[in-house]
Amino acid sequence: MLAALLLLAATNPTLEQAQTCRAHMELFIAESARESGRVPGPSWFVRDWWIDRAIDAGSPEDDDDIIAGLMDELRSLETTDPDRFEAGRSECVDTALAAGAVPGMEPG
Repeated sequence: MLAALLLLAATNPTLEQAQTCRAHMELFIAESARESGRVPGPSWFVRDWWIDRAIDAGSPEDDDDIIAGLMDELRSLETTDPDRFEAGRSECVDTALAAGAVPGMEPG
């Protein structure tokens, strides 16, 4: 049931949702690289899937400033409300996985 709901949500994410999820993934990739020197392969697929969803939703070609601002907001959220931050990140990953961003992987 959860997978079906996530797949439904993934078919038409808003530009804001897509950019926020990309920002979540950019933070995750940076954190992974900093902590272990390695980034899990599926992370890149999930990040790229959200980039494609943002483009589909009308993102400007160069949205780096928007993503940087969202990353700052998410860093603040991680400090002030870590549960909400983690729930948002998990939703982003699960939505992308349910939509097939990483072949053979399903939401946990």
